[in-house]
Amino acid sequence: MSIRTLINLSVGLFLAGCAEEATTTDATDETGPTVIESNDDEEEVELEEYDCAEASVFCVDLMVPADYAGNPRNLFVGLYDSLPPVGPPTIFLFDEDAPAFIPGEAIEMSLTNDVPDSGEYFLFSVLYDQAGGEWMPEPGIDYVATSEAPYSFDGQGLDVGEVNFSLYAGE
Repeated sequence: MSIRTLINLSVGLFLAGCAEEATTTDATDETGPTVIESNDDEEEVELEEYDCAEASVFCVDLMVPADYAGNPRNLFVGLYDSLPPVGPPTIFLFDEDAPAFIPGEAIEMSLTNDVPDSGEYFLFSVLYDQAGGEWMPEPGIDYVATSEAPYSFDGQGLDVGEVNFSLYAGE
């Protein structure tokens, strides 16, 4: 086992131990995109519409390629000080097993847990496949969506629009 593999495994175990379980609501109709909201409330909230202008709300539309034919195992969304990511995310925003989505459409997300009130961060999201990586995306199998520049957080709502997933090619 290589040192890089050991480091990645250690980081993954650290993330798993530190991550808070998010409460999510997934509202999907048969013809529309998936809308996901994360919040601290214990009860599930029926999500019909969200307001990305509200304080401490981070909205992103993660675009899944139309030719996506994988078997999704997990969807991860985090914020990092710099890219490519090294180690755990600076801010862990979202994690969902077996995400439901339609290839060619956006996974519309409205996130409220752990959205920062200040700072500049890059978005890094991974759509892990059943045959893909565990803590780091597997080249040629998993899909990654990243921001081209850091987003500025100031406590206000932030809607960054579309960020495209693409097949991970490695560093």
